[in-house]
Amino acid sequence: MKEYKAILFAPDGDWVTDFTSSSIEEVIGKLCDRGSLWYFYPFEGVIVNHGVTRSNQFIVNMAPPFHFLKGKSIKTASTFIGKLPLKNLKELLGG
Repeated sequence: MKEYKAILFAPDGDWVTDFTSSSIEEVIGKLCDRGSLWYFYPFEGVIVNHGVTRSNQFIVNMAPPFHFLKGKSIKTASTFIGKLPLKNLKELLGG
């Protein structure tokens, strides 16, 4: 059985993983209740849990505004997010 985990991106492109579950929907549900972690890592997605997370793994679900990064590697998503100007990130975050 596949297992999934959340991947969270910071505005500078840094990323961490958290919340493991047996379905994408359960991981998304856990992301909804993640507390203040959203402030530091506001961009969220889901990857397949292979144990050790590597930057060449692919994103299987990505929340707006970066839904188009679904199917891209963690490295590609991290680079894209990290290169966005701060002004654009503030607009994406509603500020």
